[in-house]
Amino acid sequence: MKTTQRLVFGRKSSRLIAAVSALALSVSAFAAKPTLENSPTRLSSNENAFGFTPKAKEAMIASLDSGGYYNRNNVNELVSILAEKENVPTDYILTTAGSGPLLMMAALAYAEPGANVVTSQMGYTQLVRKFEQRGGDVKYAALSDEMGYDFEAMRSEIDENTKIVYICNPNNPTGVLADSVELKQFVMSVPPEILVFVDEAYLELSDVNFALATCSPLVKLRENLIVTRTFSKGYGLAGFRIGYSVSSPEVIDVIDDFYMGPPSYLAAIAAIEAVKDTEHLAMNIENYKSVRSYVCSEFDKLGIEYAKPDGAFIYFRSGLDQQMLRDVMKENGILISGSRVSGVPAERFEKWARVSIGTKEQMDSFLSILSTLIQKA
Repeated sequence: MKTTQRLVFGRKSSRLIAAVSALALSVSAFAAKPTLENSPTRLSSNENAFGFTPKAKEAMIASLDSGGYYNRNNVNELVSILAEKENVPTDYILTTAGSGPLLMMAALAYAEPGANVVTSQMGYTQLVRKFEQRGGDVKYAALSDEMGYDFEAMRSEIDENTKIVYICNPNNPTGVLADSVELKQFVMSVPPEILVFVDEAYLELSDVNFALATCSPLVKLRENLIVTRTFSKGYGLAGFRIGYSVSSPEVIDVIDDFYMGPPSYLAAIAAIEAVKDTEHLAMNIENYKSVRSYVCSEFDKLGIEYAKPDGAFIYFRSGLDQQMLRDVMKENGILISGSRVSGVPAERFEKWARVSIGTKEQMDSFLSILSTLIQKA
């Protein structure tokens, strides 16, 4: 049966590819330059199409000749700058090569047979996958009606074997932002022996006030709390691999046995300039908000359902088979993500997909092909 379905979709995909080939040619003049040389337009990995601060490039070029040395002082300087930014002592900051290592470190430190991590359905899976691989269990709380967090549902999943409660805010892949007051009340209500892990990779890009939404001030009130950030999204430094956590030294001591090393000194130099260049970050945030709003308005015109986005992407229901949609987009030089589900039956979101926010020109190419596919379906 599965083979038959794939063949049916394969034939349909071929017909639709042919149907949009003329469209692809017509929009090629407006398509954005490839993300990398000779590569498709990448709207699949939440990369920043608007670029990082030129000051970071200048600083890295000026430092290339010292690449033969370890230059740990640059990382130390970054830690001091981040501690000032977060209003915490320097021993509350841990820098890593992106925020991904921090997710892995927490899983490695806390997972064991019989232990569990509580998270939401349709959430980011890097931590929970590693937790399972280490012999632990995952308990998925139900989504809210808006495809966001239901903190009462999460609270009901916590038991005596819970080691971590993991929250990605805004969530990935749904993009929904938690209510700030409800989130903070929930964080403080979790039993003190349980680690609460709040992943804020996309929070700078949300439509709410960052200072009011972030959970990082709570690290001074709750010992078992870790808040992580990345320079990959709003700051546009994904390829340089740099992120950090804000937490009590006690939490750092627990995960430190699995420390995977600091970022490179060039990444630290780039991050230092990125933090300093607040105008560039503000411009990137505005670009994200503007294009995100534009795509939502176009989805509304097409009658496409979507979860309210507050990150670097939009999770949407096209009404088309998501694998076919991805195949057709790829044939026309655009990469998007399929319906990555966790904790729910796969068929529940089989006609959903996720598209990263790119430039307006990139999104226009995506929307033109999507519109034709919907009309032909």
